[in-house]
Amino acid sequence: MSQRTPTSQHPRVDLDALAAGQGVNSREAIAALMKIYADVDARNAKNTPGLDLPCHRGCDACCHESVFLTPLEFYCVWDWVQTHLDDATRSAVVERGLELFEKNRALIEALEGPPPAGERDHLRVAQQLRFTCPLLGPDGACRVYPVREIYARLFGCSFNDEGGIYGCHIVAGHLAGKVVTLLPVRGTARRLNDLPLTHKRQVYPYYLHQLYGG
Repeated sequence: MSQRTPTSQHPRVDLDALAAGQGVNSREAIAALMKIYADVDARNAKNTPGLDLPCHRGCDACCHESVFLTPLEFYCVWDWVQTHLDDATRSAVVERGLELFEKNRALIEALEGPPPAGERDHLRVAQQLRFTCPLLGPDGACRVYPVREIYARLFGCSFNDEGGIYGCHIVAGHLAGKVVTLLPVRGTARRLNDLPLTHKRQVYPYYLHQLYGG
């Protein structure tokens, strides 16, 4: 899938061509995605002033979960990586992603098939996936924060389906007993469904293996 050069083990990939092969204008799709992100960020900012949320640069509690994102969101992230990160950093991210894919291959590939017998979805499979995000920097900061996926934007500042906090125990403890108005995580994430390349969600190692695994 990638266009390799003899000078780079993990060269830049022509994402526009990959999207075009699926009948999608990646520039237009990413622009529409970023517009939704901006609106979600604005709503979160309106809902959370004065809450002093513990989410801040350097807190990586949410980066040790297996974050799921759509192909379009991955294209947006990888476009940022190829534009803003140097070759050595990009290569390190790829290597880590490929390593994680091999360690979790069975679970990741199970997400591509039908749900396990007797189950309606892949929830139990997804819950077994636990690894540190390959895009987490050594300083504990997200390397792609401006273009992070929708679930990362909602983590710690939205409600889950049960009316609890969609986030880690740190945020849940911080907000315990407080009356707050927050976005619904699942309903907000569904806003992406009208965009192209949002037909499924997978983890970063899956997408990196798609680009560089063979």
